[in-house]
Amino acid sequence: MHRRILILLVSLLPLTALAEAQSMSADELYAKIHHNMGLFGDIYREISLRYVDQVDPDEFVQAGIEGMLATLDPYTVYIPEEDTEDLDVITYGKYGGVGIEIGVRGEDKVLTVISAMDDSPAQRVGIRSGDRVVEVEGHSTKGMNTRDASRLLRGDPDTPVTIKVERTGTPEPIEFVLTRQIINVKDVPYSGFIEPGVGYIKLAHFSARAQSEVDQAVVDLQSKGMESLVLDLRGNPGGLMSAAVGVLQKFLDKGEVVVSTKGRTADANRTFKLASDPVAQGLPLAVLIDGGSASASEIVAGAIQDLDRGVLIGEPTFGKGLVQSVISFETGEALKMTTAKYFTPSGRLIQKVDYFGENDTTLVLRPLDEAPDSGYTTRNGRKVVGGGGIEPDILVETPQPGQLGVELWRKGTFFDFVTAYVAENPGITDATVDEAMVAKFHAWLDDRDFSYAVDGEKEIETLREILADFDLVQSAEADFAHLEHFLDVVRDRDFEREREFIRASLETELGNSLFGSTGRVEASFDHDPQILRAVEVLHDYNEYGKLLAVSDSTKADERE
Repeated sequence: MHRRILILLVSLLPLTALAEAQSMSADELYAKIHHNMGLFGDIYREISLRYVDQVDPDEFVQAGIEGMLATLDPYTVYIPEEDTEDLDVITYGKYGGVGIEIGVRGEDKVLTVISAMDDSPAQRVGIRSGDRVVEVEGHSTKGMNTRDASRLLRGDPDTPVTIKVERTGTPEPIEFVLTRQIINVKDVPYSGFIEPGVGYIKLAHFSARAQSEVDQAVVDLQSKGMESLVLDLRGNPGGLMSAAVGVLQKFLDKGEVVVSTKGRTADANRTFKLASDPVAQGLPLAVLIDGGSASASEIVAGAIQDLDRGVLIGEPTFGKGLVQSVISFETGEALKMTTAKYFTPSGRLIQKVDYFGENDTTLVLRPLDEAPDSGYTTRNGRKVVGGGGIEPDILVETPQPGQLGVELWRKGTFFDFVTAYVAENPGITDATVDEAMVAKFHAWLDDRDFSYAVDGEKEIETLREILADFDLVQSAEADFAHLEHFLDVVRDRDFEREREFIRASLETELGNSLFGSTGRVEASFDHDPQILRAVEVLHDYNEYGKLLAVSDSTKADERE
């Protein structure tokens, strides 16, 4: 245990950092480290051996490590041995498993199969969207979250795993014995055409596979007549910086500087230039971003914007401009540590500036304090802002459902209805949702007494309780009946008001149930406002050109 503490503390201060420390000499820093390591070890030993109640040695040192890291940024984290497999997924885009996407669905919060991946063990044995996973290796999944279940489902290739599922229309649970295999997580889960000539690539991650998958998708779409492209980075949390540079290689000219990094050590200060010619040079490009676009996604979006290579559409990005390095230890654990900050071609720091509090005392040298600034410009002279994510060129907000829509999603009604609908209609092959299906959904909700709180309902219940104290409820029942009828009218009005949202949600779930992630993506093409706006811009060459040529302080800013 002492050895692990020693490795961790030494790793936090590599020799190159010691040499460059500005607040004290290397000898002074070594002396402080030596003293503090001894103090830490002494306290750990004495408490472990002599404290009045026995402590768990592993949990105790874990608390110490987490306490140290809590004084730093939120992205510097200790990774226990059992979680290091997640790093392989991020880095290499693969893991040993059965190939199912699981989520928590329904009012009972049951682990449910969202989709089975193509050519996976789960798909080959017939596991379906909507199957409820009730057991994994004899362990009940009641109360499990998706992370707990994933740990049981994953394992070494060629090893068996037994799961039991409940399926709508089948009276008894079904048991499957699957053989794990290497599952390649697709960085590009979908590529195709929104309409003739307008290509679409959904980039979900930035693992080592991202560059080749984007290249393959672009070349394939070009061979089929692609004239413009929508690159969707929404919800992409990032990954490898090298993968982001590789993706930019497809769209920007050889020799372009697309990102630079700055840190305390010499190897943290780097400039990244593109090494080869693009495969999609000059292709009109729209990039979709939102609050879930972070890190490597922001490197790509920032370079595209700063170099005026395409139009950014959607919502502001997350704002993570810190670079992490992973240090693996011989004992199996790892440390993911922030070692640099990255800057876009215009010099912008994308990182939000609020991740250190005013009272932090562990930092002798304060971090690079680049504040939000409107003084940055793109190559064509457009003004852009740093320090808080990337602002889109065209702001198109994601429509938010009303009270009814929120409750329908929260209680899993769309998923449950579609699962039952597909079970009752096994020959269905069309993911289009017509008005008849929407009406069936409405009736299905009524059959299940679906209800949700509307404005005024709590007040009516309070009034009922007050009158009950005076034995007056019975005399007011007729009035309460009128009020309850009014609430039903409000609920029906809400259904009509959110009818289009309901239809689109049903279509998304139906597409996913019939065709997996491909169906889910294609179902969004007709109603996703950000995709629709992107297609509109790509069709209007005049608007597209003006957006990229703006050289004054006016920025195209639309709310839709």
